[in-house]
Amino acid sequence: MRFNVITLFPNLIESVLDANGGVVGQAVSRGDVTIHTVNPRAFTSDLHKTVDDRPFGGGDGMVMLYEPLACALRSLGGDVGHCVYLTPHGKKWSDQKARNWAKTKKIVTLVCGRYAGVDQRFINDFIDEEISIGDFILSGGELGALVLIDSTSRFLANVLGNSQSAEAESFADELLEAPLFTRPRDLTEKKSVPGIFLGGDHAKIQAARRLLSLLITLQKRPDLISDLHKLEIRKSISAVDDFSPGELHACGLDPHFLKELNARLK
Repeated sequence: MRFNVITLFPNLIESVLDANGGVVGQAVSRGDVTIHTVNPRAFTSDLHKTVDDRPFGGGDGMVMLYEPLACALRSLGGDVGHCVYLTPHGKKWSDQKARNWAKTKKIVTLVCGRYAGVDQRFINDFIDEEISIGDFILSGGELGALVLIDSTSRFLANVLGNSQSAEAESFADELLEAPLFTRPRDLTEKKSVPGIFLGGDHAKIQAARRLLSLLITLQKRPDLISDLHKLEIRKSISAVDDFSPGELHACGLDPHFLKELNARLK
């Protein structure tokens, strides 16, 4: 998959290209992912390489000029693909969106705004989709572009070492991931790994992870719980009845939350 990034700060994007920079860098080094940056300053003709100007009508900040952005985009020729502008106006990015892109998009071009924003006429003429990574403001679109690149690349074949990793992560089935543990088993008496994870019955371990995932999601992000999930909740409660206080604590489950949930289900 190819990502083009239109940015005034290509070094911010290129920081992920190093093979030591994690799974995306390794994917780039293998050729599974291609990241190409284009700097609009390269398409200016004045001494100062001006890419912004004051907004008509006044107001704070500067606005990125139409022409340098348009020239940067045109320089890609037929390799523009799906053209996206990172903006608070956009639709909220999601795990499902990343999954869909990995399946359906071959080339994506990400336009990173700076200053107060981009001339609206450029957006009207060239942008296929506006995307936001959250209800907050950043200094530019580069961090958002990296979020989209990383989260999409994880769903591409061969990018993650374990083909099941992306499917097991939080949001993969609209639930938060179950708690993870490694050695030692006991940090203190009140921080013990649940015994179910220490046996060799992988079917039981997977079932326990699913039930803990439901409870963790209900405790932390109840907005993610659907009617279908609610059918499993009573079973989840009974599954942790035998957990010690230390095991509940290790899982991040609040005993008061579980007690209140039990009372509501009765």
